[in-house]
Amino acid sequence: MSPQGTQRRPLVAPLFVPADRPERFDKADRSGADAVIVDLEDAVAPAAKDGARSNLRHVLDLHNPAYVRVNAADSSWHSEDIAALKALGLRRLCLPKAESPATLDAIVQSLGDDVEIIALIETARGLEAAAALAGHSHVATLAFGPADFALDLGVAASDALKAHAMMWLAIASRAADKALPLDGPSFEVTDTARLTLECRQALDHGAGGKLCIHPAQTAHVIAAFRPSAEQLRWAQRVVDAAQDGAARLVDGRMIDAPIIAQARALLLKGHSQSSEGV
Repeated sequence: MSPQGTQRRPLVAPLFVPADRPERFDKADRSGADAVIVDLEDAVAPAAKDGARSNLRHVLDLHNPAYVRVNAADSSWHSEDIAALKALGLRRLCLPKAESPATLDAIVQSLGDDVEIIALIETARGLEAAAALAGHSHVATLAFGPADFALDLGVAASDALKAHAMMWLAIASRAADKALPLDGPSFEVTDTARLTLECRQALDHGAGGKLCIHPAQTAHVIAAFRPSAEQLRWAQRVVDAAQDGAARLVDGRMIDAPIIAQARALLLKGHSQSSEGV
């Protein structure tokens, strides 16, 4: 539930755009992404932070939900970022290197009770605090930053490491009754096969969507996280065969109550995404 008390559909393919490139804001807004994240952090060089911050007024013109990725709470730019959001009435933000609910509390105290936060998990401390962060009333969803996470651990960003972290975030999110977490972006911008593979892996590990860093990625991510036609046909066969709720074989597989519930949830997801144009 959002701070305003209204349920909004989970994010699937939010797109980052550098805050120092305002001419790209509208393109990002029209990219097919379901949200735009205007980035004051990694995408902006230190010398360009002030100028980038002045571009935030253009965020007010965007039609999709728009978040601002502020600089980390322990950086010298964070307080000015929060002040800029407050001055403009911007209440959606992405917090990098989220590690403590106390930091979220401080943001809410500064910006007001209608704040909505994407908490970006990029450190070991952040992963350990995932349950507390997901449970915070102003966190809409958790997201994973694999590059910074691996850097914090001093190891390579292996598939096994990413899988472990994503499953942990998925469990924390579900326990807090929040949307499933967002996987980190694919840096292979032109390799759609690699992007699709990463999406499938993320789905297997509990992700509900994937951060995007280029407009060309959004359609592929949305398609990957949408139930396939074959999945929906299977789900319909299961539901049709289980009208009486009894366990039986479908396609050679024994189905029982949890499988039936899974099939119904899959059909509901497919219907929801079709009606919303996702």
